Amino acid sequence: MTARERIVAILSGAAPQEACVICPGGMMSAAVTQVMDRCGAAWPEAHLDAGKMADLGIAMREAAGFDNIALPFCMTVEAESFGADVDIGSRTVQPRVRGFALDADADFKLPAPQWHGGRAVVLLDALARSRHRESEAVIVGNVVGPFSLLGMLVDPLKIMRWTRRSPERLSGCLTVLAGHLGEFARRQVAAGADIICIAEPTATGEILGGDKFAEFVAPRINEIAAAVRSACARVIVHICGDVSRIGNELKTIDTDALSVDAMVDIIALARSDMHALMMGNLSAFMLASASTHDIARRCRALLAGGVRLIAPACGIIPDTPVANLRAMSEALRDAPVAGSGDRLYNGEARGPCSESKGSDDERH
Repeated sequence: MTARERIVAILSGAAPQEACVICPGGMMSAAVTQVMDRCGAAWPEAHLDAGKMADLGIAMREAAGFDNIALPFCMTVEAESFGADVDIGSRTVQPRVRGFALDADADFKLPAPQWHGGRAVVLLDALARSRHRESEAVIVGNVVGPFSLLGMLVDPLKIMRWTRRSPERLSGCLTVLAGHLGEFARRQVAAGADIICIAEPTATGEILGGDKFAEFVAPRINEIAAAVRSACARVIVHICGDVSRIGNELKTIDTDALSVDAMVDIIALARSDMHALMMGNLSAFMLASASTHDIARRCRALLAGGVRLIAPACGIIPDTPVANLRAMSEALRDAPVAGSGDRLYNGEARGPCSESKGSDDERH
């Protein structure tokens, strides 16, 4: 199978003895300086130029041995589209929000996002260019989860107060954002993305706890996931932090794969009653500084434990050696994949579209 066919089969639950290495991009940025130097497309220009963004994404897949192309290289495209002031960063520093778009103490109406301009258009163009150049590659697009996005538009400390003092206001904002993000995700699929990764780095179990995660976060992730599925694409959800406090709530999330932080015992989750494949979870610090031998050994342990989507647990540090990234895919070459007779995927095999809106053949 091609990498694209293999990932589709793995996510559908139809290939229990296949494995791959995937890096979603977005919050989990997939770019290192060695590759920037080789391909001539570097940050910060690659955040602003569609051609360079596509060049760097394709070059990263080839150099690192990933089974996918991942775009963009930051998590600020949506915030900028809603009016936040963004520092575009440097060759080694990702873009970041430096000014909130809205005053949390004032009555406000969320503005309509500018998906037709700015870096949103750059991303959509880069996805289309990548699809045209690499027709057999898996392309992963990204959206920031509504809770994390709201924390980039208004003071996040005040948002936490809303969870107790103004839950109706918070719910209203999150619902509006989820609708807009679902539309942006569909635009990315139309441009060429096969998978959309929804990243909620702020909505951790430590910060929210199970009840508030269930009230404010899970329903909005599912709204975005429904929009992605209606476009006949697949879904990855990334949750940062210790997920032990929200284990039951995670089971309600509609996702093909669940990506977790390096602190999480992902093998235990892979063998639990989760309804999604587990994805991850190599520490970014391990990838940056450990030996290739240790990285490969960790990957083989994950495979033996039932993890079939090997991935970084967080954003790749820009000075990570390419050899360390390649160690992940090289570890998969001869390592057996656990799964024969084991229950490692607890969902049913299914196509990417909800309500039979298309088949794998129609989409892929």
